[in-house]
Amino acid sequence: MLPYVSLYEYVYRQTEHAIVDADQKHAIYEEYKNIVTSSHLSDQVFIEVMNNFFYDIGLLSTSIKALKIPDKQVGIKVRATKDALVVTKVLDDIRFVVGDEITQLSGDSIEYCRMRYHRLLKDEPYHREEWGHILTFQNEVEVKRANQTYHFELRHYPVSTEHTIDVTVKDDVPILEFNGDIRFEQAVEALYKLSKIQASSKKVIFDFRNAQFKNLSIAEFLMPYFYEIGNQETILTKDTQVKVERERHKSLFKQKLERLYKASSEMNEQAFYQNILDQPVGDWKFFDDDKIDFIGLSRFEEIVILIDKDTSYAAEWLVYKVVKSGIVNLVGRPTNGNLAFLNIVDEIIDQRFILSFPVENLNQSIQDDVVYPDTLIEWSKRHALVDKDIKFSIDNSS
Repeated sequence: MLPYVSLYEYVYRQTEHAIVDADQKHAIYEEYKNIVTSSHLSDQVFIEVMNNFFYDIGLLSTSIKALKIPDKQVGIKVRATKDALVVTKVLDDIRFVVGDEITQLSGDSIEYCRMRYHRLLKDEPYHREEWGHILTFQNEVEVKRANQTYHFELRHYPVSTEHTIDVTVKDDVPILEFNGDIRFEQAVEALYKLSKIQASSKKVIFDFRNAQFKNLSIAEFLMPYFYEIGNQETILTKDTQVKVERERHKSLFKQKLERLYKASSEMNEQAFYQNILDQPVGDWKFFDDDKIDFIGLSRFEEIVILIDKDTSYAAEWLVYKVVKSGIVNLVGRPTNGNLAFLNIVDEIIDQRFILSFPVENLNQSIQDDVVYPDTLIEWSKRHALVDKDIKFSIDNSS
């Protein structure tokens, strides 16, 4: 196994292009090198340190995790208010119910924890904060339920790898609910199910609030279904830098070999050749041209797309592109705000870690582009009990 400092040096060389300022580059490099030379480091601590490093240099879609240890979560989903974390969904831990308010984490108030984890929570409004990862650090929580108070020790569960598209009908309005990083085949199947629905409504709802698919080919496939049937449309892709650079793949491979060769003095022979074998894998498909020409395929006169802070990756890019359609109306809250990801690839390092990073944007400054809804529905605790977004979308027409 390579020492942590060697792993850090390797990851740094993969990502240093994101740091533009030379003085800042040196300062960040030295700061984190001092941390990873600690004799008390473990794999888990190294992962946390490196993920903080990615945040500091501005690589918002880059992360590292253990290869052989599955990700953990606490069995619930939460959303923050000023003084509490409201349970919005129960995944595994049935001691909780939707609407529970978590007021303390390991004996500390939410306000105090917000200051402690400021770096992870960033400067987001309360309802956009991400607490799921922070909950995995905690031992116990204090829960307020109506007039009762409970104390629960937190349990850890494997993160679900099930990603779905649920096709339902409510009040005669078809609803397609996208959850997680769905596959291309699921998108095809969902549209087939939609075509078989005999609803009199001229409206359809695409629920992208939890859509996090990363495959750009899914976005390209879905695009015509957000435009009026028969209309000739053109979508420009150059503005998001989504294009083929045919030598890019070879160039990355060559650069990596050169870096490995220079770093070989830090590795034994077996580690050196193993790293060569552990090449990045992922979806390398980009658009062939700077634009996409297609004919609209939607049979509906009004399309509502529900968006929220978890609308991200290629799903967010798709929303960003189809918002100009004359039949699309965005409802909900602003999206994740990271349209510069392009395609994420994974690289295995030292047979211990998986480094995920956006290859095409590796040497470019990351710029945030939040997609804002046409109709803003502020999030409140009531959302945990009543889906106000769906209700509004069904009851109102554009």
